[in-house]
Amino acid sequence: MSLEKSQKIVKVLGILSIISAVLAFIAAIGLFGIGGLGASMGANDENVAMGAAIMVFLGVVMLVEGIVSLVQGIFSLQAAKDATKANPLWIISLIGVVLAVLSVITSLTNGQDVLSKIFSLAISCFTFYLANNIKKLGRG
Repeated sequence: MSLEKSQKIVKVLGILSIISAVLAFIAAIGLFGIGGLGASMGANDENVAMGAAIMVFLGVVMLVEGIVSLVQGIFSLQAAKDATKANPLWIISLIGVVLAVLSVITSLTNGQDVLSKIFSLAISCFTFYLANNIKKLGRG
């Protein structure tokens, strides 16, 4: 794949990563709100308190996913403009692949829907491939 084509695809993936980061931030805020509301409403009920704690924990997970996605989107846009700046994208996309693999493993062990996690893993692997391609072709 040529350098220009890789950079165009990385630019599109970067924009999509930023959009998904914004959605993850909105979801995290919602989960924090639900967890806080549950904690304030059912302070004496053990089940409600456990549910509120789970909501806050999921909010933290969504916040971390949003931050990783935002950073990956920013580095993708930088690598799309200048091929010499592909190294940070390569590093963050490798982190994204590792997190996606952990997410697939967690979903498999908990019996959750794995299809969306596998799709996310495929996107992360493709971004890593493109970052590697830009990094190699940008040197020459």
